[in-house]
Amino acid sequence: MTTAGTAGTVQTRPSVTGTLRVLEGMLLRAGRRTALENAWTAVQADRERAAARSEAERALRAVTADARPAALPAPRA
Repeated sequence: MTTAGTAGTVQTRPSVTGTLRVLEGMLLRAGRRTALENAWTAVQADRERAAARSEAERALRAVTADARPAALPAPRA
């Protein structure tokens, strides 16, 4: 809808649809930002878990390598 303004200018009144689209865009922008932050936090947590798992595997290999007997005695016949 258009209305006559002062000094002969024509002003366009925003439509309800346009207003709702602008509001939706503003609200979803914040939600998208939150989703990206959550995804990045999950990536960092996965990296930390992977590093901890690798460290634990190395420690277990080192402990089990030291605990193994050099050789088992030969069976007696």
